[in-house]
Amino acid sequence: MNIAYFKDMDTLYIELSPENATQAWEAHAGVVLNLSEDGRVVGIEIEHASKQTNLDLLRVGNFPGEVHAVAGAAH
Repeated sequence: MNIAYFKDMDTLYIELSPENATQAWEAHAGVVLNLSEDGRVVGIEIEHASKQTNLDLLRVGNFPGEVHAVAGAAH
């Protein structure tokens, strides 16, 4: 799993699987699920991420284990 924040587009992307998506479904305004050919969710795209959440609180880690702050995520 990979998590990336694209500051220039203010988009947070959570890659659940490294395979290419063949379809997309907007589950909610600004939240897009990227789907594999057989319908599995392979990624989640959150547009206008800084308006949806406080990116200063973005943490990456193995829950409930050790968690790390992602420095400089907020703009």
